[in-house]
Amino acid sequence: MGYVRLLFLFQVLWLVIHGNAQAQNVLLHLRPNSSQILNTKYKIQQTVDLRIQKSKIGEVFNTQGVKIPVRIQGDLTQSALLFFQNSTLSEGNENSSIQVRIYEINLNERFDANKKVWKGEIQLLMGFFALGSFDPEPLLDYSGKIEYTRSSFTMVKVEEVMNRLFFNGLRYFDSWFQENSDQSRPLAKSAKLEFIETLAPPSDERLYYDRNRPLSWDDFKDLPSPRSKFNATIFVSFSVQGISLMEAGTVVQTVEVGVYMVPNQSWVKDRSEYGLNHEQRHFDLGRIVADRMIHRLKSMEIEPDWYQAKINEEYLNSYREMNRFQQLYDSQTSHGLDKIAQAKWNDWIEKGLKGDWIELENLLTEN
Repeated sequence: MGYVRLLFLFQVLWLVIHGNAQAQNVLLHLRPNSSQILNTKYKIQQTVDLRIQKSKIGEVFNTQGVKIPVRIQGDLTQSALLFFQNSTLSEGNENSSIQVRIYEINLNERFDANKKVWKGEIQLLMGFFALGSFDPEPLLDYSGKIEYTRSSFTMVKVEEVMNRLFFNGLRYFDSWFQENSDQSRPLAKSAKLEFIETLAPPSDERLYYDRNRPLSWDDFKDLPSPRSKFNATIFVSFSVQGISLMEAGTVVQTVEVGVYMVPNQSWVKDRSEYGLNHEQRHFDLGRIVADRMIHRLKSMEIEPDWYQAKINEEYLNSYREMNRFQQLYDSQTSHGLDKIAQAKWNDWIEKGLKGDWIELENLLTEN
């Protein structure tokens, strides 16, 4: 009877110990090393915890050989941000703002029965992003792993490894930043525009404006419309395109502007010098509008986050302006039939081609 009671008590005691072991949690602290401070030209402004499993980073064995969960003390978003900020010293006033996204932290451990030690590894996956006026832009991913061995149930070694892994990720990004920040578009500090003209041989699809080459009736390739009451039609437009390059931290955006007419959509019935002049002035108005757009863009303060939007906005506004000028021109000259009005427009357009847009701007305001 006494033997049975002793066995029963032993079973109860084992359950209590086992139950307590399962209820335990190991807490690891993120603590920056004061002797490891990086001087940087960026500042870690945000951290984001994107781990799927947030309740723990893994499990370790206790002295009874029971696995217990391991967690990071506090809120990882805040503790990681403090770790990175206390591990860096930002220099200068124009520091890049960086966001760090933590994707995975995994701790795996096993017991080596031959050596009577526990062997483990911690894996860390993070992403570094540039913060700006829009969504964060990706810069670099870091994937690191460190192995460890411990012989007693103490988490000093494990915590040391985790902290070293976080610092290794920061140092990896810092090395990349030093070598690549001047050539990284998301990290650009300034922007400038360089304007060029589209140069291309004439074709049936496009004939680009050339100040030294006026139009001829041979440039009107389409068949006349028998239902149209007009003598001639010209299709005029302009395009904006370009590429951006990085030069010493500055975005250099080439803006290629091409004013063109479309020969296979332009036609004439009766050819005359007077009629050709009227159509040439349509072409000239396209050139003037493009020049005005370039002038406005050159006068703007261009920022790296907004320059593309500014270019697009100016292009759309200028396209509408061109259509308005063309309508006013045809309306006021009665499509060239009013020779007095035509002479006035000839004068205004000649001035406009030389950069004097006062009369043309007054027309837009009045109408």
